[in-house]
Amino acid sequence: MAAESNVLVYGLKNNQVFRCLIKPFMDVYRINRNKKYYGSEDSVIMQSLKGKYQGKRCFIIGNGPSLRADDLDKLKKEVTFGTNRIFHIFDKTQWRPTYYLAVDSDFIQYNYEEIKAVAAKYLFLSNIYHIPWKLKTKNMVSINEYGKFPVNKWNDTSAFVSEDVSKYFSIGYTVTFTAIQLALYMGFKEIYLLGVDFNYSRIRDAKGRIRKNDRIEDYFDGKKYHSSVLNYHSALHAYQMADQYCRDHDAKIYDATRSGKLNVFEKVVLEDVIEKSMGENS
Repeated sequence: MAAESNVLVYGLKNNQVFRCLIKPFMDVYRINRNKKYYGSEDSVIMQSLKGKYQGKRCFIIGNGPSLRADDLDKLKKEVTFGTNRIFHIFDKTQWRPTYYLAVDSDFIQYNYEEIKAVAAKYLFLSNIYHIPWKLKTKNMVSINEYGKFPVNKWNDTSAFVSEDVSKYFSIGYTVTFTAIQLALYMGFKEIYLLGVDFNYSRIRDAKGRIRKNDRIEDYFDGKKYHSSVLNYHSALHAYQMADQYCRDHDAKIYDATRSGKLNVFEKVVLEDVIEKSMGENS
């Protein structure tokens, strides 16, 4: 019964007629949420991270099937951002992310116990999911995502790189885009993506229709997630905006994902990146 209720709620939330009716209310609600967030304790923590790694490099880890535990072993001395279900690979590697992010409210709710156990400096979680203060750990930071409420979120081209994430992150329909904005805010000039396959068994096209290909594996842990229908066009646009922003601001995003399908960023081989850095430091 609970599963059926969740499906009905999910369907209503994504119905364009319903979204058109609630758009005026949601736009005002989001603006007011921005005002409430800025200056909060979480916002102040975000401000303290601005430029912390100026000119450095980092790695953003996705959950794609190409992700390998031995690749993560190579990154134990790097600054890394882990996302979503990355904790499912912890039993195969000594690597742990420097920072962790999750922005899907359903995902946070269903995986809260695993999330709070992640040994990262900070756990950045969307404030769309309200965490009671009694349950909030010391390293848990609520982040604020903002964008005008779209009637058709499956073809939303409003994403941009927020230059002050202590106020809000731009919504890009993928936690990887959120991590990119955070990395840029923290001053990183070289950002490497790993495990960001951008190739899913179920996606939504620009009209919200589901396209399926059951031969495709979604995640490194082999598990499905009931709400994970990729917002393909909107997410792709967000990545393109990130690439353009970096071109204009002396930064660079590289894609070290093995056989990934995201054709926005320059492709590199992880071993070459690691070997080059070892040579520079020797």
